[in-house]
Amino acid sequence: MRFARHGLVKAYLRKALLLLFGLFLPVALLEFAVRLLPAGTLPSQLRATGARTYYRPDAELRHVIKPHTDVKLEHVDFSFRLTTRLNFPQAGFRGGLLGGQPWGIALGDSFTFGAGVNEEATWAARLAGLAKREVINLGVPGHGPSQYTKILERYGLGLGPKLVLYAVYTNDLEDSVRYEEWLRGKRRRPSLKRYLRQNSATYNLFRNLRLPKREKSRYIEVPGVHLTLLPRKLKDPYDLGTENYPLGLQLAARQIELAYQHSHRIGARFVLLYFPSKEEIYWDRVKETVARRFASFEQARDRLRSDLREFCLSRGLSCLDLSAALRARSSNGEELYFPVDIHWNENGHRLVAEEIHKFLAERKIR
Repeated sequence: MRFARHGLVKAYLRKALLLLFGLFLPVALLEFAVRLLPAGTLPSQLRATGARTYYRPDAELRHVIKPHTDVKLEHVDFSFRLTTRLNFPQAGFRGGLLGGQPWGIALGDSFTFGAGVNEEATWAARLAGLAKREVINLGVPGHGPSQYTKILERYGLGLGPKLVLYAVYTNDLEDSVRYEEWLRGKRRRPSLKRYLRQNSATYNLFRNLRLPKREKSRYIEVPGVHLTLLPRKLKDPYDLGTENYPLGLQLAARQIELAYQHSHRIGARFVLLYFPSKEEIYWDRVKETVARRFASFEQARDRLRSDLREFCLSRGLSCLDLSAALRARSSNGEELYFPVDIHWNENGHRLVAEEIHKFLAERKIR
């Protein structure tokens, strides 16, 4: 009887192992296939899996783009090539296209980097074309003011620019707070969900199969244009809550001031740019229908741009807020951002480059 029970247990274990193997094998094959097949042959929800492999960790900057990167990146809204034309031993940047002695350098996050567009379509490259002088793109997605200033120190000053363009986006206050926490050793809690979203093709495939059912709750459609807004950005425009806003502003202002001092020391003109979010620009088109749900956004959307304007006036800095130009074009029904993604499309980059060029010409910054 004892031997019979032992044999029964072994049979059950054998069947369980076969079942687990049967479940594991197709998952493993899918994960392996995603890493072998060209991105264009994959469904859009799988193309971004492992896309962050062009980053490398950095002890001071958290992460940088690997030098000598040349990769095609795809999203439901766009397809573009990332090529680092300016390469250092530890990091690569999009750099410039004209060649010769750099006239200007552009510091910022993914809006300066130009997520979603090829390099020649970015505002930095278009500005170089308008000015007929080289502008080096040092933008890195996911960075904030602390990293902008450190990139200026480590890589930008040695290029000898005559102009430093320092671009601030709405989530930069949150980036400033998170960077300070990272410096103090405070890390985000490990998240299995976040890990699977960034690295697992199987997870993303089944997760995105459910997206059409949740589409209406995840986005707000903008009437008259093919664009959507994020409800979370309407609830919290700066991604860090009102209680952390003063700290984020203080940290960002400190880095802007330091970057200005560095620029002044080498004889370069310093210009602070404010880049507004899609929600800030297209709010007027949706507020009649969603004002009750997002009543606080009306007062909050201009807070950072107003605070930066006051900061610039108090320090005597040259500052350009792109909000007015982008709102004017959006009121005419122009689509300046991608439909789902938060970044500018080529039309947005073209407008921003034209406005910066006009601003520099009016102030005789050459």
